[in-house]
Amino acid sequence: MRKYCLVLLVLLPMLMWAQGVQQIIPGDPISEEDYEDSEDLNYGMSGMVGAVNINGVTYSQVRLRPEINLGKFGFGLDIDFLIDGDGNVREGDWDDWDDYLNKVYFIRWANRQDPFYFKVGCIPSYTLGHGLIFDQYSNTLRYPEEKNVGGYLGINTPFSKAGFEVYTHNIYKNEVIAARAHVNPFHYAHFPFLENLIFGVNIGMDRNQYGKYTDSDKDGVPDAYDKFPDDPYSWLDTDGDGMPDNLDFDIAGTGLIDHPSINPWVAENYPNIADGADSTRFNMVVVQDSVLIYDSWKDISVYSADYTLPLVETQFFHLDHYGEYAIIDKYGTGIIFPGFSSKFFIFDAKLEMRNFSDEFLPGYFDRLYEEKRSTVSITTADGRTIYGLTTKEDLLKTASRSVGWFGYLRANILDIGYIKAAYQDMYGTDMNTGKSLWASATVHPAVFPKLKEASLSYSQVHAPYIDFRNLRCSNATVSGKVVYNLSGNTDLVGRYSEIYTDANGDGKIRGENEVITAFAFGVDFSF
Repeated sequence: MRKYCLVLLVLLPMLMWAQGVQQIIPGDPISEEDYEDSEDLNYGMSGMVGAVNINGVTYSQVRLRPEINLGKFGFGLDIDFLIDGDGNVREGDWDDWDDYLNKVYFIRWANRQDPFYFKVGCIPSYTLGHGLIFDQYSNTLRYPEEKNVGGYLGINTPFSKAGFEVYTHNIYKNEVIAARAHVNPFHYAHFPFLENLIFGVNIGMDRNQYGKYTDSDKDGVPDAYDKFPDDPYSWLDTDGDGMPDNLDFDIAGTGLIDHPSINPWVAENYPNIADGADSTRFNMVVVQDSVLIYDSWKDISVYSADYTLPLVETQFFHLDHYGEYAIIDKYGTGIIFPGFSSKFFIFDAKLEMRNFSDEFLPGYFDRLYEEKRSTVSITTADGRTIYGLTTKEDLLKTASRSVGWFGYLRANILDIGYIKAAYQDMYGTDMNTGKSLWASATVHPAVFPKLKEASLSYSQVHAPYIDFRNLRCSNATVSGKVVYNLSGNTDLVGRYSEIYTDANGDGKIRGENEVITAFAFGVDFSF
């Protein structure tokens, strides 16, 4: 057995720490890491050993995750060593000051219900109000390949239960940001029911929707389709010969020199080359690729106001009433009213009516926003390839007025496992984004003593209809996880996920650029 474990440790790909694209279903309770609120010192260490391939290079990998908790204070590190075939640690992970700051997994004080609280680092799930702006937003979607050191800070006062909170997905960039203020306006009035009313206002913003993509040479052309990402004056190579179009005498790769009348570089460097020459010696038609240049940021803002009113609070039954109104700046509005949430027996449930105007999407900053905020668009027109970006904002222009409902149900089945499902069903004229479905099942099968967990999640969101015949579609994601105990505190963990993007707009998902796949399989240990 030990021999097989050693083989797994050495040969299996490294299990990623990322929350990744694990599904969190809209309606899920806002979760925070559990910790002991005591004066005792709690600490531990977890980590993994294996191998990982980055940009075609295979590294041996050792990852350590020490964590310490003392009362309301918590601190965790994520220390990653990548060692090449010559036994050298990859320098790119340790040569800048921010590389060391990125080793901090989190620093926190208290939780969001305490008088003063904050958290800095990885924030797997963040929700504002009742989800019309931020709904389970994650800054860890591609962790640890991409590390966002985000954070939030807030205050809750005893005066009318007033408080505020601010949030950023990344303290360096501060592109996706949010703020909330809340108050109990009838705290001192002692009106029946209303004395527990909480009213809040929220704002969410993406200051740079193109920020997902790196632009190393700052030329306004993202590295994702910049053929020369380190040259601010070149970005196209239509014939793929390694020569930039702006320095190429044969842009289309015809084997002939382009005529100076159609190629500025030829005209500038050989101004008289065509004088008296036979035109058949030149290429007279150049079909050149083109790119869209983004030399300025493009922002989007969403505002909302919400309330929560507890109606029934007993040991076995809890019922709240709530509502929210949101507006996307320069676009449409959305309303949740009425909304009800409840806990009873083994169930957690929500049911709410929703009314959306044209050009509105609920939960704009959702679980997958980091991936969907912008995507590469590659189209062909008149024989040329056009490279650009599309943003989630572009979907707003196709969203039509609708009315309908959203429901959520979670059932805990004898602590063996649980199932969760949520469904949004919207109706309206020319509706094309009104249906959403989320579902997941997780089991902790006692009948298999070594199998600690098995889960599967699937979703289709903002779709014209739920397509059960074509599960791999541009609106869908899928993920799964298996945890098998090897011995003691050592687990074998596997994850798999797929995100689909219809890059060429043909309505089909195929090719590496349209299926973002993540597969991880490794050993997790703790002590």
